[in-house]
Order: sequence, then C-alpha cells, then structure tokens
Amino acid sequence: MKPFKMKYLLLTICVLIMIKTNAQDQFRVLLFTQHDDWHFNTIPFAVQAFEDMAEEHQFKFNWTQRPNDLIKQLPEHDVVIFMNANADSLKTKHMVALKAFMKRGGGFVGIHATADCENNNSWFDGLVGAKFVDHPKLQAAMVKVKNNDFPATWHLPNKWLRSDEWYNFNNIDLDNLNVVLTVDEASYDFTAGYDEMPLKGMGQIHPISWYQNYEGGKSFYTALGHKPESYKDKNFLNHIFGAIYWASK
Repeated sequence: MKPFKMKYLLLTICVLIMIKTNAQDQFRVLLFTQHDDWHFNTIPFAVQAFEDMAEEHQFKFNWTQRPNDLIKQLPEHDVVIFMNANADSLKTKHMVALKAFMKRGGGFVGIHATADCENNNSWFDGLVGAKFVDHPKLQAAMVKVKNNDFPATWHLPNKWLRSDEWYNFNNIDLDNLNVVLTVDEASYDFTAGYDEMPLKGMGQIHPISWYQNYEGGKSFYTALGHKPESYKDKNFLNHIFGAIYWASK
C-alpha cells in the first residue's frame, strides 16, 4: 500500500475511534447491586441489559457490588444506579461518599428493593423518596402514567398492564415528589399477602415511580423491576434509560 493511502487509512481509523469514544462518554453510569435471597438471580440479566443499553445509547457503564468501590468510583461518574441495593450494607464512610456525590450534582436512580431498608436512615429514605412496608403476591395490574412529559414515561401508553410486586410505602412526601407512575389498586388484589393477614394497600393514590431534586442532585425511583424478565422488557428498560438520561443532565 502506498504511504499516502496508509496515512489516510490510519487517520480515518483514528477519527472513528475518537468519535466512538466521545459518544460513549456522553455520560458515565455506575451500577451498584447487592445479593439477597429475593433478587440475586436478577443481577446477571440486569448487568447484561445495562451493558447492551450502554452500547445502544453510547454511554460509559461500570458495575460493582463492593460498597468500598462507591468511595473510589462515584467521583468518576455522573449517575449511580442502586438496583435492589439499599443503605443497609453502607457504613458511614460510604454514606459520606454518596452525600458528596449528590451535593456536587450527581444523579441517583433507585430500582425496586432500594426502598427496602431494614435500618433507619432518614437521609437515604429521603433520597429514595419513601420507605417500603410490604407487598402482596406478584400479580398483573394496571399501571397508570400520571406524567407523560418526562423521559422515563415518554414511550409508555397511558395504561400499562404489567406483572410485578406492587410495593406499599410509608414516609412518602407527595408534596416534594413528582409522581410519574401509579398502580390502580382496583386492578389487582392488594390484600393478598403471604399469610392469612390481609394487607391494606395505599388507597386511591398509589405511587410507584417518581423523581425529585435532592441535596443538590437529582433522584429518581421506580418500584418496578422485581423479576429477571424485567430486564428483557423494552418498555421497562426505556423507563430506566429515560431516568438515567434525566439524572445525567
């Protein structure tokens, strides 16, 4: 090959690499997961789904299950996703790192059991927006879009029939949360718990997804995403990507 053609080819390759690298770094996302008895089998599906999402939408993605990595990696990322991970595994030093991340304008996306903290941590509960109480048996139910002018719901129909665990919450401050999804308790048996004691549900307004500004940063939470199959569901994945996109801005 002639020297001129070789130089042109190398220059073209370098430009393509630079374009791809810049596109993949449009924002940086860190996924934090925890093993538990109810959601551990979801982790491999979720990690693969986020890797595919990062490739499709061209952002940088990393994953960890080590709380100490939050201290080292949070400063290098724009958005952190807590997927079925909560504050129970975090010590004071990890919470300090998370608080600093939010204060510098970081984005937080909480998924499903992130609201299920056994320990009392008012700051983290405020970050999520509510605290898990209980849920009935997994059932199909009607999800209603309360705000379709938000990136996590742009793609959704006004009514979305979906099977999931329908979390009940307390310590939910609806005055400060922007609710985007609710679940219609008339569309499922909210009393059907796992023993003979019937559950109470939350009533006519049952939020399951919301966003807020929090401590200098942005926070989004969705109660959806219990089963591994969620991470093969394009509607659910676009729901999460819309949240990531919003939290990164």
